[in-house]
Amino acid sequence: MTQDIIIRSEAGRPMAEADNEAIRQMQALAEKATKRADGERQRIHLVLRNQQLADILKRTPLSETLAENVELYAYTREDLWSMAMLGVQPGSTTRLDRQPITAESPQHVHLVIFGMSPQAESLAIHTALIAHYPNYCHDHALRTRITLVSDAQDDFLNFQQRYHNMLVHSYRRSVLTTNDDITCDTFAPKYQGQRDDFVDIEWEFVNGRSHDNNLLHKLQLWAQDETQQLTLAFCYPDDQRNLCKALSLSPLHDTPIWVRTQDETALQLVKQSGLHPGLTAFGMSESTLPDMRRFIRMAQCICYAYHRMRETTDEEQARGLSAIAIATEIPTAADLSQVWNERPIPTQKLWSNIYHAFTLTTKMHSLGHTDDEWKTLFAISEKEVETLAEVEHNRWSVEELILGYRPTTDEEHRQILQDISLRGTFKQQLAHDDLRSYRELGCDETNQNVARYDVALIRTLPLIAHTFYEVETHNP
Repeated sequence: MTQDIIIRSEAGRPMAEADNEAIRQMQALAEKATKRADGERQRIHLVLRNQQLADILKRTPLSETLAENVELYAYTREDLWSMAMLGVQPGSTTRLDRQPITAESPQHVHLVIFGMSPQAESLAIHTALIAHYPNYCHDHALRTRITLVSDAQDDFLNFQQRYHNMLVHSYRRSVLTTNDDITCDTFAPKYQGQRDDFVDIEWEFVNGRSHDNNLLHKLQLWAQDETQQLTLAFCYPDDQRNLCKALSLSPLHDTPIWVRTQDETALQLVKQSGLHPGLTAFGMSESTLPDMRRFIRMAQCICYAYHRMRETTDEEQARGLSAIAIATEIPTAADLSQVWNERPIPTQKLWSNIYHAFTLTTKMHSLGHTDDEWKTLFAISEKEVETLAEVEHNRWSVEELILGYRPTTDEEHRQILQDISLRGTFKQQLAHDDLRSYRELGCDETNQNVARYDVALIRTLPLIAHTFYEVETHNP
């Protein structure tokens, strides 16, 4: 089994100095690493403090030589806490979709984050990666909403610049709120009216204080709105401020309130009174962080499912088989490892598999299945397959926008229609022709509909969930 090496940026030192030292340690280890006889590479976890640097390293490929021998995962403690709070792992006690959001559900998820800190940014981006639901497919008004609140408008600029490519294709609002008034500027996606909507996340940037009367009134309305599953998260850099602000709002119609703090003693004492049942502390000690290795194992299940797909022959399709044949046998941990290490997976693809794995629990929940049911290999209907295939495309679209890709322009799309080989050329320039609505998807270089892979993967969903349960049970 792979031996994981964890290198943490040292607390108590200047952030840039500590991060640089951690990177130097990683590089020294990576240069000495060699692939094991069984094909497994050295796995290195680089836990940094600079959120922006960690995000960039997730998109930075290793050199060919290092990639042959090393798996590198760069992230922050804030990323791990975001994964913990958003219900990525089966059995999580916190999640945004507390009630399953099915294809017929009239509800949408709404996360309100106070304070523009690294934790706030990480929580917002991981929500955008995870919170995708089937009801958006038939009603585009049912988008997941992420509201960021800060008392300084400039706090949003760095985030907006870093994720401009995603935001310009999303519905978003810029709001200024005071005790006396609210002003709001609304922005539509770049291609509104020209193309179908395909981004199921909307953004709201609120410049105001958490205790402004107008904002408090809005929070009350949102909490009472039966079409919303509302969650609040206090992520100011100051623990005391987070606790005080949370207590000033709670109880708010039993709305869950997540409080970032390094010491939960005071909050736990408050909860014991029974007056503030919705409070949940996060951000404490390393020992309570989720294990990144479990997320990697979930990603290996996704990778295995893709690896076992194959195009069916015309003869097979004539007999009624789908365009893509999928895995039907439950793999072992060794099978997962073999596929994972068969050829070096670029850093971006490692994270793409992980981001995909993050939504396993959400998809299962949307089908009405609890985490306990992962141990049962069940079947899903063709209608459910088609719906969740569209959800998967929506999820993938947001992931690609976050990673810096943009949709092709009308002119680029016309060129691709005339010469399909240009798809790859434009993709290298970070222009992706599949960044459009599921209904508008076309054909790939083989002249077949690109959506067939989304459909095939969803057909494999029960096997993926069951595989993860089996592997975790026998390889804790």
